[in-house]
Amino acid sequence: MRASGEEAGLRARVAAYLRTHHTMTIATMDPVGNAPHAACVFYAVDDELRLIFLSKPASVHGSHIGELAPVAVTVTEQYVDWERIQGLQLWGEARLLGGTAKAAALTVYLKRFPFVRDIMAKPGLADLIRGMGVYRVTPHRAAFTDNTTGVFGREVLEPVTE
Repeated sequence: MRASGEEAGLRARVAAYLRTHHTMTIATMDPVGNAPHAACVFYAVDDELRLIFLSKPASVHGSHIGELAPVAVTVTEQYVDWERIQGLQLWGEARLLGGTAKAAALTVYLKRFPFVRDIMAKPGLADLIRGMGVYRVTPHRAAFTDNTTGVFGREVLEPVTE
């Protein structure tokens, strides 16, 4: 078991990594046909390391999530040199938000992506944004890969939120 200081250090590195990246790949599973699906979306991260994204509820991943579903997420960038690879894998649940939770999450998202507020103000595009669902991924487990620390450097954080 990791000492609390080490865990706090890993949690801080995970938070910093999430805050310096903008896109995640979210993997969902069709609850009926067991068909996997992956989609790349912009995300924002809140103070509890939950990931917030917007998507159409009728999208494939939106329909897989419904109100609540287990998901897996990766956050990384493209590398040419394997020794420089860093990335994050998360496992948890995604939830379609409503009410005050939706408003709070949307505030976090708009702070990270102010251009969305501009889209909301444009005639014709405002309806598109209003039709979007606001989703939040609550991670239960995270694995941070950092090959700059050595061959296949990987640390696991569980639970992710305190």
